[in-house]
Amino acid sequence: MGLVGRLLGRKGDNAKPEKSGNNTDEIDDDNEDKKMSLKERQTWQIILGDKDENEKNMSAIRKKLGRTEQIYTVSHVDREDLDEDRTFFNFFHRLEQICGKALLPPHNYKLQYDFPGSPLLMNADFGVHDQVMRAFDKFATLPPKKFARLRFRISPNKKGSEMFRVDKPKTVKVKLDNRNNINRYLAEDFVRGNIDIQEYSKIMGSKMTEAKALLATHLAETVPAEFKDHQYLVKLKDKKKKHMTPEEKYDKGEITIEEFEDIVYPELKEKREKAKATYPLPEKLDTCVICNVPNSGAIRCLECQHKACKSCVYREFTTHPSKRPFLLMHSVFCCKRGIPLRGYLPPVKKLHEEQYARHPDLHI
Repeated sequence: MGLVGRLLGRKGDNAKPEKSGNNTDEIDDDNEDKKMSLKERQTWQIILGDKDENEKNMSAIRKKLGRTEQIYTVSHVDREDLDEDRTFFNFFHRLEQICGKALLPPHNYKLQYDFPGSPLLMNADFGVHDQVMRAFDKFATLPPKKFARLRFRISPNKKGSEMFRVDKPKTVKVKLDNRNNINRYLAEDFVRGNIDIQEYSKIMGSKMTEAKALLATHLAETVPAEFKDHQYLVKLKDKKKKHMTPEEKYDKGEITIEEFEDIVYPELKEKREKAKATYPLPEKLDTCVICNVPNSGAIRCLECQHKACKSCVYREFTTHPSKRPFLLMHSVFCCKRGIPLRGYLPPVKKLHEEQYARHPDLHI
């Protein structure tokens, strides 16, 4: 065979390679056919669930039983789309369609992978957008054949937690009480095709109060079963009364000139109330300090807050043989010091006479 024949023969052999059953070669060919580098688009082969502790023993058992872990292939994982999908909602929505199972919100999962040349198992939290994007860029540094053999595992952040959702997932996962949550929900709802661009722009361009009212109408139409959880969108808040100064209240006729003076000059109000009071003023009854009878003390001590009843005062200071002055009440009964040795000091008549008069009951 001549040179031309040999060249034609080699070209014919390489023009249509035989398709092998290896999934790695098919992914490699898919990337080469579309002429897109791993920096722009990747195909992820994903295993769902926690990794077994005895992976080697389990893999050997699976081979004997003819069972292998289910691998789900997610193709066309574009970096631009992944970068715009800040919560990875669209990526997990595609994954749910492929695996046919309901997943929890993305922030509950992490991405695990064995990077070639690294002795440790690498993790990327789906709740942190930058970690996943750094992992994507790291995958792009691998040769295509090594990347094709790479397997990713998506497992819960907390070990032992549920991998799949048991109850029916909610469409509205957060409280729509601020602008960031509203904008994020509208963007996800626009991707799902539940809202058109005109209504989306109208809500986004409205003030907060009007946006909540429009959003409440949209939720009642699209997700009526969940609308009861978002009644705060239509509930009106009680308007706080504006604080008004006494001058403003008087100008508007809400208070009179006397009420205005009472607010501005409280000391004048107190004096006026004392002037209007009628005497004798009612006195609160306390326990008598002499006989200890409750609610009987009406006469207050001259030096403290103790009170004595009328009968005790009359007996101890009015009709008593020693003629005690009421000034002794604080010392004798309030302070419990007893009867003093010296009584009272009568006026001195003459300097040569005895200055201090003896008490009539005291025999010294």
